[in-house]
Amino acid sequence: MTRSLLLATILLLAGCQSPYALDERWRPLVEVVERPDLLVSDTIATTLGTRVYVADLDAFLERFPPESVEQEALLLHEREHAVGQLDAGLGPWLARYLNDRAFMWREEQVGWFLQLRRLQAGGRPLYPQVIAQALAGYRNLEGRMVSEAEALAWVQAVLAGTWTPEEPSG
Repeated sequence: MTRSLLLATILLLAGCQSPYALDERWRPLVEVVERPDLLVSDTIATTLGTRVYVADLDAFLERFPPESVEQEALLLHEREHAVGQLDAGLGPWLARYLNDRAFMWREEQVGWFLQLRRLQAGGRPLYPQVIAQALAGYRNLEGRMVSEAEALAWVQAVLAGTWTPEEPSG
């Protein structure tokens, strides 16, 4: 019975479809995979360690085609999460992310900064109000990550070039 349970868990976590392998420049990320239904999330992508999980891999690749500015921008964001998770340890990082709104907001600011700046450099249209609404929808166990007004002010500052991530202290 234990062997069956282990096999079922492996199959569940592996997703339904072959993974989309990432090239070396995205390390520590190694692949994008379809996430199991257990990972409930409204987000486009969820990074855990070295893998990016998406709800539907075909839809992801259609929305974020290989080598596109859109895919590069999203992978910059997700790679930032992967680096932080691996540096801090996945368990401790997730515990903080899920329980500390200020930590969650700082992590998302860095990821979104990289994503927005890449999209901006690629000449893609950006809609600050829509981005702010998306950010205001992020929640963890403490509640809403950030208000829509604060998110909008932050997005506008990023796009104007007046906000950059702080250098890590220490």
